[in-house]
This record gives sequence, C-alpha cells and structure tokens, in this order.
Amino acid sequence: MVALERNDGAGRLPSTAFVDERTRERLRRIVDDGTPPNTRRAYEGDVRYFWAWCSAIGWTDEPFYPVPSEIIAKFVVDHLEGLDDEVDEDLVSRGVKARLGRHSMNTIDRRVSALAALHKTKGMPSPSKDPIVSQVLSKARRATARRGERPGKKKAVIRSTLDMMLDTCSSGSLVDLRDAAVLLFGWSSGGRRRSEICSAVHADLEEAGDEFVYHLGITKTSQEGDGGTVPVRGRAARAIRAWLAAAGIAAGPLFRPIDRHGNVLDRALSDRSVALIVKKRIRLAGLDPRLYAGHSLRSGFITEAGLQGKSLLEAMALSRHKTVQVAAGYHQAGAALHNETAT
Repeated sequence: MVALERNDGAGRLPSTAFVDERTRERLRRIVDDGTPPNTRRAYEGDVRYFWAWCSAIGWTDEPFYPVPSEIIAKFVVDHLEGLDDEVDEDLVSRGVKARLGRHSMNTIDRRVSALAALHKTKGMPSPSKDPIVSQVLSKARRATARRGERPGKKKAVIRSTLDMMLDTCSSGSLVDLRDAAVLLFGWSSGGRRRSEICSAVHADLEEAGDEFVYHLGITKTSQEGDGGTVPVRGRAARAIRAWLAAAGIAAGPLFRPIDRHGNVLDRALSDRSVALIVKKRIRLAGLDPRLYAGHSLRSGFITEAGLQGKSLLEAMALSRHKTVQVAAGYHQAGAALHNETAT
C-alpha cells in the first residue's frame, strides 16, 4: 500500500493510502472495458500519431505526461497551416499518416481530444482546457470557417437513393440477400450506426407476427446496455427473414461475412465491412461512392423524415440521437424543401 504511515493531520489516513498499483490497474481495466472498441481504437491511433509527430519534429522519441500546452498548440498550428515537407514525408514513411497534406479541423480536434482523454485516465488535467490550447483551438476553428473550409459531410441515403441501392440486390444470391438485409435494417429501423449493425445478434431480434422488434443493447449513447427497442417492419422484416433463412442463422451475429466459396462465416461483419457494402451498392446504382459512407444510412433516415414532414422527435425516438442539435441538422436539410416561405 502507499504511504500508510502518513495522515492528514487529523488522525485520518489520506485517500491515496488505499490506492495501490493493483487498484490502479483494475481501474484502467474498467476504463478500457467501459470505452467502446471503435473509440478505443481511434484514440490509440490518434495518440500514436501524436507521438510520431513529436519524434518527427525532434522534440522527444519517448512519450511522457503531462504534455506541455505549448507543444499541443504547436501541433494544432502545424497541422492546420501545413507541416514542414520533411516532417510530412517522415510521418507518411512511418505509416502513421496516409498522405501528404494538412489535417482537417475535425481531425485536429479528434486527435487533441484523444490526448486529453488519455491525460484524464492518468489522473492529469485535460490539456484541452489549458487557456493556451483552448484559445488556439477556438481561433483555429474560426479561421477554418472564415477560409470557407467546411466539414466534409457525406451525402445522406434518402429513400429514393436506398431504392436504387436495393435494385442492385435482386439476384437472390446470398451476398445480395445479406446486403439488402443490412441496408434495410440499418436504414428502416431508425438509422443505425455501423457499430450497431455489425453487433446485431439473433437473440435481440424478437418476432412480432410477420415483423420484428429489435432490442438495442450497448450503443454509442447507451453504454450501459439498455438502448431501447426499435421496429423492423415491412420490407426490412422481409429482407431479414429471407437472409436468415438462406444463411441458416438461428443464433449469433445477424450479419456475417461470406467467403469466396459462398460459405457464411461464424463471425460478425466488421464496421468497415458495413461501410464497404454501402459504397459497393452506391457504385452499382451508378452513383459516386466517394460521396457516401456507412453513416449515410443513419443521416439518410433523419433527412428522409424531414423530407416527408415527419416529426423530428419521432425520428429521434428511433435513431436514438442523444441531442437534438445533431439530428436537427439532418432533419432540417430534408425539411428545407417544404419550407412554405421559400419562393
């Protein structure tokens, strides 16, 4: 145990006396288990990139904490304005950066957030709350906006687009049946996230006559495993039923890879595979896959609700958006066409 002989001057042991290395390790394990896998992987990649940058600029080759606020401010400035050529090339050669060029403001924000989260797990103040860092980030966001650089949002898959994608899934093959089920489950049940699609399991799919009710477990906004229930109705229910029957799935993951011999594998699709299915069906529909992503199903559901004049709150009841602000952006994009003041 730590410092058992010390007290706080009033005959009581300090709280740190009861926190040994075993407790710290168990706490780290709880934090890890309580963090969504996708978030954990993204944070690990962002932190790895940050330390590679520190090495490339010649500041340090070994991570240490806390990171000085001046270094984080330099990281923001360098990536917004453009890295020195030799540093940029070094990062690409190390494999931590995909291509030469500046970061988007979204990427900079995400990397700083990852570093801040790591500081918190180590019991250190978040560097993003340091006045120097917070001011640089605020000015950087404003500079980005004034330069006309908007966040690169992907297009939403509205109903007409979804219908075009589903037309490419009409052969009756296992791949077509699966992809149709993925698309319809992801879109019609409320705009599911990629993580929710690939983690969907048979045990959470409850039959309700010819339709289904799906019990959401752990989601991005419900980390305690009670994400509520959503309907899987109409053609979505028919697509799910056809896929499960053809694939012989009665337990385990709902959506699975299919190997080149036509065998349905035992494991679940990855979230990347879901995104690739969306892009593949967009391409086969004659549209540009670069404009769409896995999130396009989710944004498309909310946008379509706006197009049809449906209630935002009712749409959010299915999408499970945590805040109105994000959902409203998609909903308003669809509803704008029905604004009666437009001439």
